[in-house]
Amino acid sequence: MFRAIGVLVCGVGLQAIDVVHAQEQPLDDRREAWVIKARDGQLATGIEGLQRLYTETRDARVRDDLIALLIRAERYQDVLDVCANCRLDSLSANSLEMLGMAARQTAELNRANAYYQALTERQPDNFQGWLGLTLTRLEMGDIGAVDKLLRRLQEQQGRNQQWLQARLDLASQLNAPVMELQTRHWMVERFPDNIPAIQALYRLAVELGATGAAERVMTEYPEAFNARDRLWLRYYRARDRLRLAQSANKPELYGGALDTFNAVLAEPDAAPGLVKRAEFDKLLTLVKLRRFAKAEAFAGELEMRYGELPPYLRRARADALSGLGRPDDALAIYQSVVADDPAQAHDASQPLNASLFYAYADLQAYDRAEHLLSDWKDHEPATRWDFTGTRRVDNAGHDQVLQLEMVLEAWRGDIDAAQARLDEFLQRAPANASLWKTQGDFHRWRGWPDKAIEAYERAVQLSAPDNREAPRHGILLARLDRGQWRDTVDAMERHIEEDQPSVNRDSLARDLRERRAGGLSVSGSTGEGTGSGVQSSRDWQYSTRLESPRRDDGGRFFAERIDMFGEYYDQDLRASYNTIGYELPLYPATFSFSAGQGAHLSDETLLRGKLDLNLDDHWSASFKAEMNASGTPLRALNDGHNADLYEAVLGYHRDEAGAGSLSVSVMDVDDGNLRRSLSASWRETLYRYDEWRVDGAVYAGTSRNDDVPASYFNPNSDASLSAEVTVEHRLPLGYRQSFVQGLTLGSGRYWQEDEDAANTWQIGYQHRWELAPRLNLEYGFRRSRAVYDGDAEFTNVFSLGLDWRFL
Repeated sequence: MFRAIGVLVCGVGLQAIDVVHAQEQPLDDRREAWVIKARDGQLATGIEGLQRLYTETRDARVRDDLIALLIRAERYQDVLDVCANCRLDSLSANSLEMLGMAARQTAELNRANAYYQALTERQPDNFQGWLGLTLTRLEMGDIGAVDKLLRRLQEQQGRNQQWLQARLDLASQLNAPVMELQTRHWMVERFPDNIPAIQALYRLAVELGATGAAERVMTEYPEAFNARDRLWLRYYRARDRLRLAQSANKPELYGGALDTFNAVLAEPDAAPGLVKRAEFDKLLTLVKLRRFAKAEAFAGELEMRYGELPPYLRRARADALSGLGRPDDALAIYQSVVADDPAQAHDASQPLNASLFYAYADLQAYDRAEHLLSDWKDHEPATRWDFTGTRRVDNAGHDQVLQLEMVLEAWRGDIDAAQARLDEFLQRAPANASLWKTQGDFHRWRGWPDKAIEAYERAVQLSAPDNREAPRHGILLARLDRGQWRDTVDAMERHIEEDQPSVNRDSLARDLRERRAGGLSVSGSTGEGTGSGVQSSRDWQYSTRLESPRRDDGGRFFAERIDMFGEYYDQDLRASYNTIGYELPLYPATFSFSAGQGAHLSDETLLRGKLDLNLDDHWSASFKAEMNASGTPLRALNDGHNADLYEAVLGYHRDEAGAGSLSVSVMDVDDGNLRRSLSASWRETLYRYDEWRVDGAVYAGTSRNDDVPASYFNPNSDASLSAEVTVEHRLPLGYRQSFVQGLTLGSGRYWQEDEDAANTWQIGYQHRWELAPRLNLEYGFRRSRAVYDGDAEFTNVFSLGLDWRFL
């Protein structure tokens, strides 16, 4: 035990001797010893020794070495703790710099600012001090001070590496890509052998769309790039062309972009990432070029390869489907995009709500379109803050919703209300070209092509030179509406060939194609009874008309077959006519002529001529003459007699809801009878909204005949007055396709010389399949009560009609 105590005492004694010995060493030697240990790899030991020495001595030189070692160990908080209460004037320049660094690293920016400011005041030429102060102010967000400090640094040291890096940091802080581009350009100029700097400059130029600058970098420093980089640059050029076409509305650039994308994809060494990006941009370009069939097929391929496409490509695919006449498929995609990102619905530049609206309209889902507009309007106040946030300005999005509401009213059937709205808009903005274009559309829908042309011409005058295609297309369509084919077709084909891809160009091409198309029209009816009018013996007839495509001047050949069949005292009566003819528009007139041969009861030559005059938007006239007319009564033909027909009609078209005519005709039967007829009619749409439509019609007529022996119905004089109402319901089947069913009720009064007046009536039910643009099919059944020579006759008639266009 005593031995152990002795050993302990000796140990304590020796330690005490070491301490005394250490204290007897000079301070600088002791400080240097710990620094040497740190240099020899014992950094933690050196720091601990200096910490004890500083606690013991509070010597400034020990503190400086301790701060330096803590910085080396990246123990920045410990650095600050060393000088928690140090006076700035007690710190050396090196310590001020290192304390500033530590404060920056620990985000104590006010302390960092104080240290660096003290350093620059003490040593005005200390570059690191000014640089540290600049970076600190940058992190504090004092941009104005940073800009001044950078200018001072540039004057002091020039554009050295640290200054350039500080300016890059400033550009990042400001989100100023142009400043970053300029700085990186200076960095490459100063260090032309710095490959990473060269590549960074190239990448930034590409990201900014400055492919010209990127190409110059690649040309000046070819050693920094390889063949794959050059292929990427080709892609970037095409991508920038695509972006410029979209942002600056320059659709002429789409074609070149597509060619380059195809060239990039044809390269066998293209990287998978490059291939994917080029394919995505190719799909978008195909849609912008309105090559919808190719775009939809390509989109299907990409979806198989990559899975679900990004939202912007799904939206583009929906646009393609809409252009292909598949609004139901487009609608599903639009709705999914909005579900993923509701903000896209009312985006300021490209609101997806507009696409949804047109998809609903194409599907004739007008209630859903109205609900969409109502919800959209809630997100679009009438005014909004301008970019300065200091005053309210008109909101273009709100105006767009109002105009779509107006157009929807017209589509639903209330075009009078839509026109009233449009008039209000034009009063507030009489120089708005878009409104004048809509005015032209409304006039066309109402059947006023002359007024439409005036409105379209006004829109052309008010439009920018590069934005006049739409109203010019409207002018051409209105010219066709009024029968002005000559020179119009040439102009339309030139626009289709030369104009940039657009909805209006597609509509122009489609309308021209459908109007020029040849076709087959068939109409027929069969029933029981003698019927009414001059063909009193007829209970069955049909006609078939085959038309050739229209020529550039609007002319077309046609061939027609007419068949009639009836019974008279158990005797079958039948007549038929085969004719060929030509129709030639010579605006404002249209002349048609046909010739043919009769068969069965009449084998005489049939000659027809008709002149139609388009007087203006409201008035028209037509004159017709037939030799051996196809309307000659079967019984007259059976008796060996033929007839010539002469007719004049004056027509009045008020608008899309009302029109009428007054006609005078003379049938000269070669049995000595001259049948003179005068008739008038008026048709009025009484109600139309969405799928429902109610039409009313009034007919009045009178005739006078010579008193000659005749087996056909031939009263000395007669008169009739009747009215009917037709109620129709339309069931949408898809894009431009509907099933319409209608019920017709009619009643009238008939007067015949030497006979008592009698009531007449009719009831009918009909179907119509509108499968535009190729096929329309209708059929129906009608039962009627007519009166002949005082006797009532009830007739059942089944009718059929077919119109098939060759598209």
